[in-house]
Amino acid sequence: MTLSKNNQSRESIGKIVWRCPSNIAIVKYWGKKGNQIPCNSSVSMTLSKSFTEIELSLSEKKTDEKISLNYFFEGKKNVPFEERVRKYLSDQYKYFPFLKNYALEFKSHNSFPHSAGIASSASAFGAIALSLLDVSRILRKQTINEDFFKKTSEMARLGSGSACRSIFGEFALWGKNNSISGSDNRFAILLEEIHENFRNFNDSILIIENEPKKVSSSAGHSLMNEHPYAKNRFLQANNRSFHLKNVLKTGDFEEFITIAESEALTLHAMMMTSRDYYLLIKPGTLIAIEKIMAFRKETKIPVCFTLDAGPNVHVLYPASEKNKVEIFLNNMFKNSVKEIIFDQMGKGPEKIR
Repeated sequence: MTLSKNNQSRESIGKIVWRCPSNIAIVKYWGKKGNQIPCNSSVSMTLSKSFTEIELSLSEKKTDEKISLNYFFEGKKNVPFEERVRKYLSDQYKYFPFLKNYALEFKSHNSFPHSAGIASSASAFGAIALSLLDVSRILRKQTINEDFFKKTSEMARLGSGSACRSIFGEFALWGKNNSISGSDNRFAILLEEIHENFRNFNDSILIIENEPKKVSSSAGHSLMNEHPYAKNRFLQANNRSFHLKNVLKTGDFEEFITIAESEALTLHAMMMTSRDYYLLIKPGTLIAIEKIMAFRKETKIPVCFTLDAGPNVHVLYPASEKNKVEIFLNNMFKNSVKEIIFDQMGKGPEKIR
């Protein structure tokens, strides 16, 4: 988390700009209870180039409405998301007392295409929470410190579960795990012991399909409530989170690949075996997976795939193999996918102004 130089002298609550990255889960969070509480722990890698940037402007409130809000996405009024943010602010009203006096205007844009298989709600609510908590911090004349990011992670979670992980750079863990000290359902924690093999790890996203999902993630999470394999799945994910934490420390590529790919397939298996089952994997997804596995077998390069709750494929590989893997991806997929987004591990949110 960094502050650009022009932010370190004068501070104003007139306009605040935060940039928050998205993240890709290696161990998946699937199933929740209560107020955005995960049913299992998860581990993700924060991205660098895939982010949401939000400008929050405050002005004197001139109406009697509880929350005075306008939300613009890429220059246009976004009514559905504005209502989602309005509900979020209403639900968390007690945490933001300045809402009584100020009207809010959010102007947001993404660095990545909409419906690109990148968690835009995670980066959006991460940036929203950062902006709101920053206003509170300035009004209280406090500094940006570890407690600020911990609280922001908790508040971001209440808007979008996976958003809590985007508040931290590199690899983050979310969800109470009895084997991992400091883990918590309320906020994510940074995994600090990362082997050189996983520093600056790369994620290239193959956009197989860029249409909105037919089944939302929220609906998918709810189907875990009566899923016949839920109990074992949650246990499996917690065990894998603990195992992955150790793998990231030791630098074991082979175990990382096993966990990442099995988790991707397990996530979609849960969807396909729900009572109201559905399928998000497309033919192009399976073709890409087979080509990636064949390339790894042929070259011995430690490249692997993971999937989010959609058809697009995230290709993960170490920085040392960047040139070889990107040549392979361009040669093999340039004319068969909608787009290839080349990204890598990021350091976390950044305050722009």
